[in-house]
Amino acid sequence: MVTVVGCSTNYNITGTSLQSIYDGDMVFLRPLDAEDGKAVDSCKILHGSFAMNGPVDSVMCVRMFFGNSGDNIPIILEEGNIKVIALNNAMKVEGTPLNDKFYAFMTERDSLMFLLQELPRKESSMILDGYDHDEILRQLGEEEGTLRQAIDHLETDFITSNYDNVLGITYFLVLCDNAYNQFGYPTTTPQIDEIYGRAPESFRNNKDVKEYMSLCEGR
Repeated sequence: MVTVVGCSTNYNITGTSLQSIYDGDMVFLRPLDAEDGKAVDSCKILHGSFAMNGPVDSVMCVRMFFGNSGDNIPIILEEGNIKVIALNNAMKVEGTPLNDKFYAFMTERDSLMFLLQELPRKESSMILDGYDHDEILRQLGEEEGTLRQAIDHLETDFITSNYDNVLGITYFLVLCDNAYNQFGYPTTTPQIDEIYGRAPESFRNNKDVKEYMSLCEGR
């Protein structure tokens, strides 16, 4: 679990759910590494709304789970009034500095990922429009490369600009987890190496960061 030690303050979370199937279910806040399933906090959804509050002894990234459905969203548990807003096909968290920053980043990243995922559909459309096969490969290859580079730069800038807080460490570990899942063993990527190489000692000495990088070096 990634934490930043500080004095005890309070969080207040209010939210709405557009999905009536959740009405009467519980909402749980669980740490990212909650192997024992223990929740930080919980409450019941009544008439599409829920609320919870409590002390914040350390800022942490948690996940909000809705009932037993498995549906969940990330939340930065920090001092202030945190609002969980139901959108058409998603949910958004806002109201506190780190949550605002995180969801602004995720919105921008999701937009780039959507364009990347649209490339196969664009390829089919170009084939139907009679484009030359080599031209299709050239154009879509350039677009894919540009989009992947933009995502890489966005993620790197997000982490490096948040070296000193829970956002940078948490998303760095997301990249590490992605690399592990892709290759099947602890390893780094050029992006991970760049971020780690530029990181301050406080970042490198984080327990979870040290553990993963040590696993990579031990191979």
